Amino acid sequence: MGNKVTTIIAEVEKARKEIAVCAVLFLSLAVLCFSFSEQVLLVLVRLLGRMLVSYSPEEGLIALATLSLYCAFVLTLPVAGYLLWRRLILPRVPAWRWWGGLVIAVAAALFACGVLLGYFVLLPAGIGFLVGFETRDVRALISAKKFISFCGTMLIALGLSFEAPLLSFFLAKLGWLKPAFFQNRWRYALLVCTVLSAIITPTPDVYNMTLMAMPLLGLYFVSFLVVQVVATGRKTPEPGQTPEP
Repeated sequence: MGNKVTTIIAEVEKARKEIAVCAVLFLSLAVLCFSFSEQVLLVLVRLLGRMLVSYSPEEGLIALATLSLYCAFVLTLPVAGYLLWRRLILPRVPAWRWWGGLVIAVAAALFACGVLLGYFVLLPAGIGFLVGFETRDVRALISAKKFISFCGTMLIALGLSFEAPLLSFFLAKLGWLKPAFFQNRWRYALLVCTVLSAIITPTPDVYNMTLMAMPLLGLYFVSFLVVQVVATGRKTPEPGQTPEP
């Protein structure tokens, strides 16, 4: 255990430059994104169909600043992914050096798919469910800060979750992940997805937790198929070669 901790600390020490680059880029993008935060907020408010409210004089500023941080985090991810690829993967697998651009492009596309699924499907359903409890005498007033936190957390979590098949692909290529890991463990996957959805979802209602858990469980099975395909390819021998064990 001590050796593993020392190894992790050593890797972090070596990656000081990359961490500094990501930190500076994140802060710079946060300042830049603040200039466009109102336009981004309007895109999110379309899902709600009503005005947001501020419960304190500073809440509007805090809400826009929070939205800027979410946007900066998303925009920093491709650079952070490339630096991670160059620092951790290439030294261990030099043969993959030409894959960097393709991997980042696929990762960005998967992240975008997760965000689009959240924006067009899950968020409208979740927001509609919560707002649907209004009555003629009771009308919900939605806090700007909480609404941004709700949308930002779910969209980023979905985007990151959609990276699971890509991660599974490379772990399978390295031989660290095999189909046997997934077989007969769907019950555990269901439990883990439920717990993760409860942690990720900002609201405690079962409906939104279920909405989040469903794509997570679907990604589990997609990752299993990816690993199965990679394993099948590894076992298929080339002409003149013997199959891998």
